[in-house]
Amino acid sequence: MWCLISQPNSVVFEVRVDPKSIGQDCLEKVCEYLGISNEADYFGLKYENTKGEELWLNLRNPIDRQVNCHGHTSPLRLALRVKFWVPPHLLLQETTRHQFYLHARSDLIEKRLLANDWNGVSRVIALIAQAESDDYDSLHPPHSLYLQASTVDCVDASSRPNNLLQRIITNHKKMKGMKRSAAEYWLLKEISELESFGEEIFKKTHPNVFVGVGPHGITICEKSKEKQLISFTNIISASSHRRTFKLEYLSVDNQETSLEVKLDSSHAASSLYRAITEKHAFYSCETVRSAVTSQFIRDLKGTIVSIFNEDSTLGKKYVFDIRRTCREVYDNARRAIYQESRARLTLDNEKCGANMCERSNFKDSEERLTRFIEAMTCKICMDNKIDSVFIPCSHVVACTECAARIEKCPLCRTEISQAQKLFMPVW
Repeated sequence: MWCLISQPNSVVFEVRVDPKSIGQDCLEKVCEYLGISNEADYFGLKYENTKGEELWLNLRNPIDRQVNCHGHTSPLRLALRVKFWVPPHLLLQETTRHQFYLHARSDLIEKRLLANDWNGVSRVIALIAQAESDDYDSLHPPHSLYLQASTVDCVDASSRPNNLLQRIITNHKKMKGMKRSAAEYWLLKEISELESFGEEIFKKTHPNVFVGVGPHGITICEKSKEKQLISFTNIISASSHRRTFKLEYLSVDNQETSLEVKLDSSHAASSLYRAITEKHAFYSCETVRSAVTSQFIRDLKGTIVSIFNEDSTLGKKYVFDIRRTCREVYDNARRAIYQESRARLTLDNEKCGANMCERSNFKDSEERLTRFIEAMTCKICMDNKIDSVFIPCSHVVACTECAARIEKCPLCRTEISQAQKLFMPVW
C-alpha cells in the first residue's frame, strides 16, 4: 500500500508499507526518508476520518484497523507532524530541527501560535526570512516572504503598529551572516518561550471552550473567563465516555475540583484523554509506566474470543502508543549518535590500516584536525569559534554573539549571570 505523506510546508512524498503493518513501521520509513534516524519519537502521523476530523494514527495498532484504506487500491493520505514539542537545544539532528521549524512556521502563519508582542512578531518574521532567503538584500528585498509571513499575530492583535514592516527589515539586517540552520534554531528558541508552546488544542463549539494540553499541563479557556492552568502534578484522574471528558484535580487552594466538558464528538473526547496521558508520561515521568503501555481495548469479536482465551490478540487495540519519555528519547538519541560516530571512526581506522603508513598517518592527522576544529566551533550558530564561558556554570560552548542572545546555558539550563569572553590560543 502506498502512503502519501505531507509535510507542514505542503511538500508531499510517498512511502510503501504493508496494509497489515502497524503505524510505527510507517513512521520509521517516513523518518528514514527524511534522514531522521534517532529522534522519531517526537513525531506522529495524522489522518482524516470520514467526519473530517484530524486524528493521530496510533503507532502500536495495525493501520488498516484505524484508517479506511479503500480496499488498498488508492494511496493513503497521512500528515507528518510534531507530536511532542521540546526546546531546540534538545534536538541533536539538523534534519529533526528542520522539521520542527517547518511545523513552527506553519503554526505561526496559521495563527495557531501567537507571539507575546509585536516586537516578537517582527523577530519571528525576520528569522523566517533569514532562514529562507539568507541575508537582507536592499536591491532584492524578500517582500514576498514578508507578505506571506504577515499573518503572524500576537496576543494583543488590536494594537498593530504602522511601522511593523520597518521593524522586520531592521531585525533582518541585524541577522547578516547568520546561517539558515542558525536562523531555524533561533526561531524555535523564540517560540519555545511562548505560553502556548507545544499545546494541542481541543475545542467545544457551543459554547466556546478551548482545552489545551501542553508540556506543563492543561489550559482551559472559556469565553469571558480568565484562562486556567492545571499542572500535571495536580491532576487526580481523567476519563472519557462518549462525548464527555471528565477531569478531577486539585485547585490552587488544594481543594478537590472536577471539570466536565462535553466535546463535539466522541473522537475528540477520547483524543483529549489520550493526549493528557501521553503528554504527562512524556514530559513528567522518568519512564513510561507499564499501566500506560499495556492498556488496551477489544472490539466485539475480540471480546467474545477473549472469554475463552484471554491471551488472544484478536481485535486488540492499544489505547496509547507512547514508548519513551522526553529524557529517554534524548539519552537514547545521544547514545546512538555517539555509537554511530565510534563505528565510523573504527571503520575509517580499519581502512587506513590497509593503506601505506604515511598515508594512514596523514589521514589520521587530518581527521584529528577536523574534529578539533569542530570541537572549537560554536554549538549554536556552528559558524564562529568558541570564545565565551558562562558564569556560574563554567560551560564553554558558544561564541560571543550567540552568548549575548541567550539567558540560560544550553547544556545545564542554569541562569547565565555573565558571559565572560575567553582569549583562546590561535588555531
